[in-house]
Amino acid sequence: MKKVLYVICGIFVLAAAFAAEERWISLLDGKELTKNIGGWMGSQTSNEATAEGLRIMDTSTNAGSGRLYTVKWNIDPAAGAIVEANMKTINCSGESGNCIGFSDGVHGGSFTFFPNRIVFSQPSAEVPFQTDDVFHTYRIEIKGQDVRLLADGKLIWDGKGQFVEPVTDNRNSVCFGAGSSTATGEGVWKFVRFRSLGAARETKIEIPQAPDLDISMGKTVIIVPSDAPEFFSFFRYKDGRMVVHDNYWSEDGGNTWNKRSQSSPGISAVELSDGTIVQPGWTANYVSPGVYEVDLSTWTPDGKLSQEKVKASIPDGTDAIVDDQNIEHKWVGVFDHGTIQLSDGSLLSVMYGNFKDDKVQMLGYDYKIYKNRVWVMHSTDKGKTWNYRATVVYDPEIGIEGANESALLQLPNKAILCFMRTGAAIAGIKYTPLYLSRSTDEGKTWSKPAPIADRGVYPNVARAQSGILAVVYGRPGNWVAFSADNGNTWQGHLCFGKEPSSFYDFIAAVDKDTFLLIYSRIGVLDTEKGKIVSDVIGTFITVKPKVKTSNCAVVRAFQSFRDFVRSKLHF
Repeated sequence: MKKVLYVICGIFVLAAAFAAEERWISLLDGKELTKNIGGWMGSQTSNEATAEGLRIMDTSTNAGSGRLYTVKWNIDPAAGAIVEANMKTINCSGESGNCIGFSDGVHGGSFTFFPNRIVFSQPSAEVPFQTDDVFHTYRIEIKGQDVRLLADGKLIWDGKGQFVEPVTDNRNSVCFGAGSSTATGEGVWKFVRFRSLGAARETKIEIPQAPDLDISMGKTVIIVPSDAPEFFSFFRYKDGRMVVHDNYWSEDGGNTWNKRSQSSPGISAVELSDGTIVQPGWTANYVSPGVYEVDLSTWTPDGKLSQEKVKASIPDGTDAIVDDQNIEHKWVGVFDHGTIQLSDGSLLSVMYGNFKDDKVQMLGYDYKIYKNRVWVMHSTDKGKTWNYRATVVYDPEIGIEGANESALLQLPNKAILCFMRTGAAIAGIKYTPLYLSRSTDEGKTWSKPAPIADRGVYPNVARAQSGILAVVYGRPGNWVAFSADNGNTWQGHLCFGKEPSSFYDFIAAVDKDTFLLIYSRIGVLDTEKGKIVSDVIGTFITVKPKVKTSNCAVVRAFQSFRDFVRSKLHF
C-alpha cells in the first residue's frame, strides 16, 4: 500500500513540476494585448487589430517614435527563460525597427526581423531567413551567456557564449514591437508569450552611504491594486489624510488604503489656513494678449466643491504652444504641481510654458517646440485672479527642454525652494540634471538654478518634522535624495524602484523622520498570480541624522546606554 501511495505522490509531484514548467505568461493572444502591459508608445506610431493579428506600425524616423511593449519579468540569469512569438514582418528599415528584446539583469540583446534576414544585436550576427512570406513561430532561449533562435521548431542560430552585452540599471525584461526612433518597422503579431525556467530574481535596493544621515527602508504597501493608471494624482491634507488617484484614501499614515467615492483635490491644490482647499486648473488658455483663462476648483472646509473660470494675467505670454506630440494648443503653459500659501495669506503657484519671445528650439525634435521657462503666479483672493510675479528661470543653455515640471516647498524660515526638470533621455540624448532655485522674498526674485541630481522628471518634495528634506525624481529609475541643511546640499541619492513606471512619483512625510514614497509599476510580472499587473505602491523610508561619536568617554558611555534603552523600547 505504501508503494502505491509513493507512486501516486510521485505522479502528482511530477505533474505539478510539469505544469509549472509549461506555464506560459501571455503578452499578446490573437489581436488582444494582455491587460496591464505597458511600454513605449511614441508619436506617429500605432497598432491595429486585423483579421491576421495585431499590426504594430512605426512609419516615422522622428525623435520619440516607437511602439515597444515591455514587461519586467525578473528572471534568474542562471536559469534562463524562453520567449515565443508568431509573427510576420511587413517591413523594417533598421536595427530594432521590428524586434523582440530581452534582458536578465546582467545581459541584454534583441533580434531584429528584416524581411529577408534576422539580426542579433551585440555582438552582431546575421541569419538569412525570409520573415515576410508567411507567419513563423520564433522561439528564443536564453540561459547564462547562451542564446538560441528557433523558427517553426528548427534551430536556425546557436549563439552559445554570445549573450554577453551588459545592461544598464539592472534591466530585466522582455519586449516586442517597433523599438527604434531612427528606423521604421511594421509587423503583424499573432501571439507573444514567455516562461521563466527558474524562480524570480528579487530586486535589491542598495542603500548608499550618506555622510550625515542613517537611511533605512521599511515595508511596502499596495495603494492602488492591479489595473492602476500609469499617471495618478496625490494630495495630503494637513491632518495627515492622503488620497491617491482620486479615490484611494489612507487615514493612518499610509499603512492601509481603502477605496471610496469622494471628490478630492489633486496635484496643484493647496489647503489654506482656514481649511479651504484651492486648486488652479491644468492649463492657462489664451483669451487675448496677456490675458488667460484658468479653471479653479475650491473645496470648503466641510468638503463641498465649487468650480469656476478665473482670469490670469501674464503680460509677455505667448498665444499658443506646441507639445511633444506636435499638437498646437492655445495655451501659455500649465500650472504644474506646486501651490503654496505665503505668510500674508496670499497664494503662489508655479507654471511652465513659453513667453512670446521664447524661440529656442528643444533638442531632439524636428518641429518647432521651444524650450520652456518656469515662472510663478500670485493671487491675493484665494485664486479668483492670478498675476504674473516673477520668472524663476529661463535659460536655453539648460537641459534638453529648458526648465519645467516644477515643485515648490516653503521652509519654516519662509524661504521657497523650486525644483525643476530639464529633460529626459530621448532620441539617444542623455538625460539632464534636476535643478533647484531659491527665493527669500516670497517669490519676487530667485537664485540662479543649480543642479542637485543627474536626472529628474517630475520632482516632488516633502519636509519631515525632524527638518530633513526629501525629493523624489526619476527616469530612468525611481530616485530619492535628502538634505539636512534646508536644501543647500543633497546626499543619499537612492534608487528605490527599477520596474517600468511613469517615474512621476510623490512623497509624503508621515512621521518625525519617516517618508512614504508613492510610485507606479507598469506591466510587471506578479509571479504568485502568474499574470501581468500595473499598480501604485508605497514604500516607507526612515531618515535620521547620524549620531556622531564623542571623544569624551563619559559622553560615549551615555550614548551607548541611550542606544541600548532605545533598542529595547523600540523607538
